[in-house]
Amino acid sequence: MNLERGVAPVQIRAQRDGQFLFLIDSSMPFQMILRYLEKKHKSSKGFFVSAKIILDLGNRPFRFEEVKALRDMLRHNWGASVVELRLGQHLDSFFDWASKQIDIPIRQIPVGENLMEPVVVRQTCRSGVRVEAPMDCIILGDVNPGAEVIAGRDIIVFGVLRGIAHAGAMGNRDAKIWALSIEPNQIRIADLVAVPPQEDRHKPKKYEVAQIKEGRIQVLTF
Repeated sequence: MNLERGVAPVQIRAQRDGQFLFLIDSSMPFQMILRYLEKKHKSSKGFFVSAKIILDLGNRPFRFEEVKALRDMLRHNWGASVVELRLGQHLDSFFDWASKQIDIPIRQIPVGENLMEPVVVRQTCRSGVRVEAPMDCIILGDVNPGAEVIAGRDIIVFGVLRGIAHAGAMGNRDAKIWALSIEPNQIRIADLVAVPPQEDRHKPKKYEVAQIKEGRIQVLTF
């Protein structure tokens, strides 16, 4: 499977309140992200001047110098302001930085996995919907193109998966993606990205499972 195809370092989404959400890819080198934003700025022709931007690091580790560089680029080059910073569930790097600022060790109290119930969505996920689950995520319907499902562990779809699915988002390479049919443009497990192969969709089958085997994502048909 192709692990590179179709991956944008930054996804930009307009919000209903007029702000813009910048989703930073967790697997891309930071210099590639900066180069992508430089090209985006040139092609936008001043569109983002005075814009209010939310930076979403997703599963990317918090690095103060990276955040500062992004903020300064958007402020000085784009004429935009960063109004919010969003971090993922893995906050060790943020706590390390914060403890250095106040010179006091910070310890996060973990929540036991058994106390976390799966997130259950009892309908089809349509385009524009983003579902996040700290552990397992169960979709009782399809995941349409343009929808996104992110889970800390497994993703189970009782329907056809055509949107983006990211299982093991906290880095769990044992996570799996289950669906009656896996047909998205892109799937992710932990830090790996893949484009499922185009197979005969009329072939009889019970379900499909995407998992990491031999260092790459493979889709198995049952």
